[in-house]
Amino acid sequence: MTVAHRLTVGLDPVARQLTVDDRMLLLEGGTVEFVLNSQLEVLSADPPVETVPLGEVAPFLGNNSTAAANAAQPGANLRRYRVRLPEGGGKLHLTYSGKFDFGLGTQQEEYQRGFRDTAGIVSPEGVYLAGDGHWYAQFSHAGGAAELVEFELTAAGPAGWHLVSQGNGTSRDEIGFAHWSSGGKLDEIYLVGGPLVRYHQAVPVPAAAGRAASPASAAAAGDSTVEAEVYLRAEDAALAAKYLQATAQYLEMYSRLIGPYPYGKFALVENFWETGFGMASFTLLGPQVIRMPFILTSSYPHEILHNWWGNSVFVDYASGNWCEGLTAYMADHLMQEQRGLGAAHRRDRLQDYASYVRDGRDFPLVEFRSRHSAATEAVGYGKTMMGFHMLRRKMGDDRFRAWAASFYREQRGRQASFADVRRSMEKEMGKDSGPDLARFFRDWTERAGAAALAVEVSSVAAVAGGFEVRGTLRQTQAGEPFALDVPVALQGEGVGEEAVVYDLRLEAGAAPFVLRSASRPVLLQIDPSFDLFRRLDPREIPASIGQIFGEPRLLAVLPAQASPEEVTAWRTLLESWRSQAHDIEIASDAEVADLPADRAVWLVGRTNRLAPRFFGSAQAAVVPGLAVAADGIAADGQPVPFAGHITVVVARHPASAERAIGWITVDPALLAALPGLGRKLPHYGKYSYLGFEGGEPTNKVKGQWAASDSPLRVDLRSKDARATPLPALALAPRRALAELPETSPAAPPTRR
Repeated sequence: MTVAHRLTVGLDPVARQLTVDDRMLLLEGGTVEFVLNSQLEVLSADPPVETVPLGEVAPFLGNNSTAAANAAQPGANLRRYRVRLPEGGGKLHLTYSGKFDFGLGTQQEEYQRGFRDTAGIVSPEGVYLAGDGHWYAQFSHAGGAAELVEFELTAAGPAGWHLVSQGNGTSRDEIGFAHWSSGGKLDEIYLVGGPLVRYHQAVPVPAAAGRAASPASAAAAGDSTVEAEVYLRAEDAALAAKYLQATAQYLEMYSRLIGPYPYGKFALVENFWETGFGMASFTLLGPQVIRMPFILTSSYPHEILHNWWGNSVFVDYASGNWCEGLTAYMADHLMQEQRGLGAAHRRDRLQDYASYVRDGRDFPLVEFRSRHSAATEAVGYGKTMMGFHMLRRKMGDDRFRAWAASFYREQRGRQASFADVRRSMEKEMGKDSGPDLARFFRDWTERAGAAALAVEVSSVAAVAGGFEVRGTLRQTQAGEPFALDVPVALQGEGVGEEAVVYDLRLEAGAAPFVLRSASRPVLLQIDPSFDLFRRLDPREIPASIGQIFGEPRLLAVLPAQASPEEVTAWRTLLESWRSQAHDIEIASDAEVADLPADRAVWLVGRTNRLAPRFFGSAQAAVVPGLAVAADGIAADGQPVPFAGHITVVVARHPASAERAIGWITVDPALLAALPGLGRKLPHYGKYSYLGFEGGEPTNKVKGQWAASDSPLRVDLRSKDARATPLPALALAPRRALAELPETSPAAPPTRR
């Protein structure tokens, strides 16, 4: 069911007051019920409404729903109303008002992003109203179907304010009013803004997938223009110009790849606290986020792409959220793929899964709604992203691109499910899809867990016309096998010879294989480009900070010889990382003789007596790339003195390859910087070593140890020849799914 709202919104930021006049048209009649935030008092209703018991309320689910909205009791701030409408639908006119400022909450385990959330804010700093704050009437429907809305919105704010919502319109007209029209169906209504400076520029976009856009050809080709906008909390024309140019590039790329951009504007809006939200036709980013140089090529394209996936083709949340993984694949992954780093990006996502998803934290994708922890992100974003990558390899690039365009064309304005994704892919593949796609979707979306692989090579023999490699490929995880097409690379000894990659079908627990090579093979590697969603062997990846933060239980060892001030600072740091999902036992190095094999460990302090045992100069073979001296460390040749720095290094636990041991040191003059380290360190999960400076502190050195002992990398040479290093695997380069179009230097943006 779609509800049409005509909203007139009044804001009093000083009093933190929200007033709404909402004239609604409903296409369902009879007795209907709706919920509204209990902070808002209904002043008038036509026809009259009555308050009824709240009963059970499902959590609101939307593109930016977060931990506070979903983990809190859904009905804690709600009131339910009942109204009688004519059969077949009718009109409802509500006026309501109330103080609406819930402040900012915290999230307990947001290791990847750490944004704070709120049920809504009206304040002198700005306004933030979203669907999960229930600031407008939301209706119950038979079967629990999510509500889609259309709206016309007029809002008035103080002088100098711009107010932004979805769709098309203006943030402030000549007499100070904002006017917005949804332009079609949406799954929630936003209103954000505050004291902002607006920059804007018209940019051409293709009107159909596959068509290039240029200012000279747009009109002749039937293409259109979109108003690119940037709203900043202080004047900064240079920053605005960068985002306007990036907006033009991404809108063109995605319009060519998927289909026409569905709105008349795209706006970057600077928020008054740190966020990374993508709404229909705009994105709301925090002041620090906007100014991070890498955001232009990471989070920003992700939020723009949400206008196709999530804000045009909506998510049927009851059956699982496919949207975040597809957006991550066609934005975050694509940006890395364009740089030749697609395999590294996939490895990082698999490393997140290995680090954070353990001990009962896994779940099927059909149960994913939104992320609220590092584990839910690793599954809901990472596993879904990897599934779309596997489907792309199965379909081929051309068919995958054609599928994306047809899926968007057919599902635009609808709520789609994983089943809809499957049906549209089967339609695109035709007779080539077969029963295999049904098995794939069952394995990928309806089951928890991942395959774990092992390989045994039984013989390498010369045969007529070349060489033959025989062996067995196995799945070693508990439970039912997955159906996989496993890439296997075979490298010959010829100088400059490119490896041959075979796809081996593995549906059972084990499958024998016979591979042929024209030249003598020297190396066999399973899934060399990390194309499969699977649980990595710990030896495929370096020890990392994420391994420690992903542990449900760990031991932290304090230095008994340190000063009381230092011990207190360390204890405070460790306590800040403790949560229900991350239990930390704290002990002194005078109390610990041996480290437990069933837990990760933090050793803290320069004088920690256990540190030399695991990170001393004698451990070079255990931690290749690390050198420890009296005055500092060197990590892969990068020196980090103890003086003036905080250092963090991680190594594999000697008793368990799946676990890690970390060592943190601090210059005593920087003890006040440890709370800042506590906030930052969980965001560096993939790294093996870090160096920080200053009181903030600021990262200066970071990196990962080389992982060279993977059991899925088999040296096929004779024993005598193995004394020399293996050559690097030579794989054919892959083309990216799409290329970012070139743009002319940006013209100065228009300011208003």
